[in-house]
Amino acid sequence: MNWFYIDESILEGDRRQGPVSFADLQALQEQNKICETTLVWHKGLENWISWKDALEKSALAKAENDRLLQETINAILQERVEESRKKTPAGFWIRGLALLIDWVIITVCWELTTHILDWLSLFDLNATMQAANAFIETYSADPTVVGVSEEFMNLPGMSELCILWFIIQTIYFIGFTAAFSATPGKMLLRLKIERANGEPLKLSGAIIRYALSLLTQATLIFYGIGYILAIIDPRKRTLHDFFAKTFVVRVHKDTAENNQNSKG
Repeated sequence: MNWFYIDESILEGDRRQGPVSFADLQALQEQNKICETTLVWHKGLENWISWKDALEKSALAKAENDRLLQETINAILQERVEESRKKTPAGFWIRGLALLIDWVIITVCWELTTHILDWLSLFDLNATMQAANAFIETYSADPTVVGVSEEFMNLPGMSELCILWFIIQTIYFIGFTAAFSATPGKMLLRLKIERANGEPLKLSGAIIRYALSLLTQATLIFYGIGYILAIIDPRKRTLHDFFAKTFVVRVHKDTAENNQNSKG
């Protein structure tokens, strides 16, 4: 910015001097060539002001700029801290605990549904239980018997119970994941499912992720390799996370409260 000043040592003619920089004016003051009462001006000012007023305005402007800069830096640092907390991958064991909680809830829903169907005479739960108990006694007496799984599924009502379990599990995982990006088990442990780009899952994403999770469940017969991947991968992803391009992250308590407040 170009400044002009009145040289009081000039007694005749145009006493206006410049243009000079603000630093030049400060140097002139140190040389006692201008003083606090010297009039100064730059483009944008309506009238000439004293050098003292110019110094005060400059100090205020610098303080304001420093404050804004500090606030910006603090805001950026706070965002990075919150982002790092939000994006901490959820490990194998806490995800396993969340899944266990979900299975307990699904089991309760499944048992309640079977009792309701039995009460409505749409399913004979007693006959199925008697057949299952007889099968267990037979297998316990001779554990070497072959074709156990096939015989078990052929028990009266057993295939219907398995189908019911699958339906409840499907509605449970897809519904909660689409609505909240987390199942109740994950919400209790402050975990959240996100896409690779950080966005929450929608219904289509929840369906795809669940369908792929069935593949991960199938790997339980191969020592659960689909789940063990979460131990090896730096981002703690399971097999269906890789294919669905999702990952499970920890949600910091402060972040969760802020999200609830923003929704409220």
